[in-house]
Amino acid sequence: MKLSIIGGGRVGRVLGVLARRAGYEIGEVVCRSRPPAADAVRFIGSGHASDIITSAVFDSDVVIISVVDAAISPTARLLARVYRSEPGGEGVASNKKKVVLHTSGALSSDQLAPLHKKKLAVGSCHPLQTFEDPARAINRIANTYFSVEGDKEAVRCARRFVKDVGGKSFVVPSEIKGLYHASAVLASGGLVALLSVCSEFLTTCGLSEREAITVLLPLVQGTVENIGRVGIKDALTGPVRRGDIGTIAKNIASIDSHHSQWVELYRILASRSVDIVGRGGKSKQSVARLRRAIETPIRIKD
Repeated sequence: MKLSIIGGGRVGRVLGVLARRAGYEIGEVVCRSRPPAADAVRFIGSGHASDIITSAVFDSDVVIISVVDAAISPTARLLARVYRSEPGGEGVASNKKKVVLHTSGALSSDQLAPLHKKKLAVGSCHPLQTFEDPARAINRIANTYFSVEGDKEAVRCARRFVKDVGGKSFVVPSEIKGLYHASAVLASGGLVALLSVCSEFLTTCGLSEREAITVLLPLVQGTVENIGRVGIKDALTGPVRRGDIGTIAKNIASIDSHHSQWVELYRILASRSVDIVGRGGKSKQSVARLRRAIETPIRIKD
């Protein structure tokens, strides 16, 4: 199996390395200029560096587009111009159906419509993982899930590719892929933002930001491990789980006194916690008391 990559950034490089290790032949590695393309080829360990999209990319069985979201549709149009399914004329001729996949989490395979019109199989294959450090990301893939969607042939190819590189895959509906991405954003970037708020509280208590993160991480890691072990409902801890109305009121009052802009955040998350314990069997009366405690306006002292 031969693979070409358009976009030699972090995701493209990691997938290229993994594909090479899995026995794929690496073809074209295309970037906007030759130096980063050459760097990507060196990182991957194979491939032909190029700064222009040509029909040579279709010498491969699979083409992965790993560029920023705004560039996916223009890239698809460029690819469609250099590809010809009929023998003769400018472009590449092939009787074998090619597969083109992009790696965006937010966008569906609709972005590849010009290629779909050329009778190529199109889809997306998004690794649900962070890539801030490509070398470390390579080692995480064994525990990484990829979302895939698109044409049947493209989905089949994407799932085979994911399995070959050591990952796992699941299919999302193309029409609501944006909701999948929103989930990923909240689970990763949203968690970072939440921890920044928690850290802010602890700096008010006298800790440095580094100390705050240091003391919070074991709690966060333990919570994540518990979710994996027993599920969301049973991993929930804290005053909502205990039905401790007094502590909820104190939490809200403390936040209001020092960082009032985050009171609504606490209330939203506490309300969601009530939903969880409600589904877990807590009585309707207890749930109602918890909701009243969360929603009760803060009394302004004279």
